[in-house]
Amino acid sequence: MTADVSTAGPRIHALDTLRGFALCGILIINIYQQVVFRGAAAGTAGQLPVPVQLFFYERFYPIFSILFGVGFAIFLRRAAARTDRPRLVLARRLVVLLLIGVLHFLFHPGEALTAYAIAGLIVLLPLSFLGGRAALGVALVLLFAGAQLVVGFGPIPGLLALGYALAMLDVPAALERRTGRVACAFLIFAGLTAVWILLRWRDVELPFVNVLGGPGGGVSLLEPIAGIVTGLAYCCGVVLLLRTPLGPVLSAVLSPMGRMALTNYLSATVLFLLAGPLLGIDSTADLPAIVGLTVAILVVQAVWSGWWLRRFRYGPAEWAWRCLTWWQRAPIRSGRTAHIGR
Repeated sequence: MTADVSTAGPRIHALDTLRGFALCGILIINIYQQVVFRGAAAGTAGQLPVPVQLFFYERFYPIFSILFGVGFAIFLRRAAARTDRPRLVLARRLVVLLLIGVLHFLFHPGEALTAYAIAGLIVLLPLSFLGGRAALGVALVLLFAGAQLVVGFGPIPGLLALGYALAMLDVPAALERRTGRVACAFLIFAGLTAVWILLRWRDVELPFVNVLGGPGGGVSLLEPIAGIVTGLAYCCGVVLLLRTPLGPVLSAVLSPMGRMALTNYLSATVLFLLAGPLLGIDSTADLPAIVGLTVAILVVQAVWSGWWLRRFRYGPAEWAWRCLTWWQRAPIRSGRTAHIGR
């Protein structure tokens, strides 16, 4: 990582890489969701292949949610350097995201942008008046109790709050100096994930961890906790890989995808709606076609993102979002491209 989140300096590239990594995992689930919704079937998890259930379902959105909270904190600090009313700018940014999400919902009913925008307005804006430690306390409460009171949002409010708290405590910027701690965290989270997978694989019945109601009458937190723990294990694993010779390759592929996360998230829906019917995908049983389309979309987005960002500062959707957030036109061409164009 190259910058402290407390300053309006360069991007923290490892965050972009993690965001791109999360985007890849989310795409797999989103394609299955599209198939399920098009088939008017009820539920998603039970129709997924077992490996997808164990390693992908609800394993990547926690990463994306935490990174959304981190990005919120970074944007708040940088907006405060540009305006006396940074929270007004943030509110407008979230409202614009909500409008984008509502439009996207018409084509992908399982989309998450509306949830992020609403939870951001309800949770992150009030949280922005608190320091990092207090925000961390609120995040833990939301994760293990309060989030279940927000119907349909699950752990998202708590994850957003957790990301905001971590950024305010400068954890993302400190990761570069804490390889040993990241390795320890990886071993812990990976170990817990392995235990959970083993228990699921052997169909071991586990007691409910309820938030509301008595035994058997409340909401189980085991599944969402397992998803969060697995997601954190993935995060730590990627951060450690970035320290190896494989790191530059991972960063070169995933970082541009992460910088264009909104564009890639929306374009994946477009690509599926165009290619899915052509490939005859109308059921979750069409595994070869689903895998082939998923890989194809990821390759297209990886190549497209790298090509685009060599010429422009922002992805198309990111640029539009930025312009509407600040209510002014932002330059989009990179310095080199702008110079060549003159």
